[in-house]
Amino acid sequence: MRRITPSAWRTAAGTITVALFAACSTSPTTSPQNPVLTQPEASAVAEVVATDAASLVGGATLDAATGMPFALAPMPGAPALAPSSATCTPTRSPSPPTNSDGDPVPDSVRVDFTGCTFTGDGHTVTLSGSIDIVDPTPATTDRAFRTRSNAFTRSVTNSTGTTRSVVENGVRSVVPTADQVQLADTMTTEYTFASGTTASHVRKWLATFAADQAGSIQMGSRLPSGTWTISGSSTYTSGTNSYSLSVTTSDPLHYNTSCSVEPRFDSGTLTAVVTKGTVSTTITITFTACGQYSVSRSAA
Repeated sequence: MRRITPSAWRTAAGTITVALFAACSTSPTTSPQNPVLTQPEASAVAEVVATDAASLVGGATLDAATGMPFALAPMPGAPALAPSSATCTPTRSPSPPTNSDGDPVPDSVRVDFTGCTFTGDGHTVTLSGSIDIVDPTPATTDRAFRTRSNAFTRSVTNSTGTTRSVVENGVRSVVPTADQVQLADTMTTEYTFASGTTASHVRKWLATFAADQAGSIQMGSRLPSGTWTISGSSTYTSGTNSYSLSVTTSDPLHYNTSCSVEPRFDSGTLTAVVTKGTVSTTITITFTACGQYSVSRSAA
């Protein structure tokens, strides 16, 4: 019988050990990452983003006589209230303001909304804070203007006593023509939900509005129906959670002046890629009718 030397035993044992280790080991796997947002959290982000998109309408043109924004309560589900339902006239200072070039935009005026309320369709809207309106080209007759919101607050209470509110601070630069409006939106929104939960949305958006009917945009008048395209970045914070957002209109939002409920979009899609750390989730906000939209989320 052939004898196995001690060195051969050691070699064989080592081979068996390696084989057993290989058999018991598994290749490394990556466990699935949790989504950045739950569905309720995604719906909350969508509510704020949709509200801010709707507020662009009010920032694109102002009432030439009073400085009143034409979009008073662009919160989802709120009625589209007309400025004529106001129980006050905002205070302008100085009054009358200087207008060096004679165009529709004064050189500089502050419009204070303290004490202004509106009612309609079981809702009450209260405004406060102020908006500064500035002509960036006071020596040139044109349509350009810039606004600065100073804690401009919209508080909307429905018939059951539930209140939501938005506080806006920041600057909008607007260059309108008879056919379209170019708008740079550098704003911070502090949003209070019906539940009392709060969130902030700090954004830098670029938006373009194109009228359905060419030549129908009039300075100092309500926007006609048309489409909005939006792109930009922002930071959304609620509680201890903070997210980076990249927002685009994958399908332009159609603004319909005949809508009686906010937001006045009857079609279009807003897409927000929400990132926290290295993980991203895409929120898709699809507008299906006046004041109605669906919210879905998927891995980015």
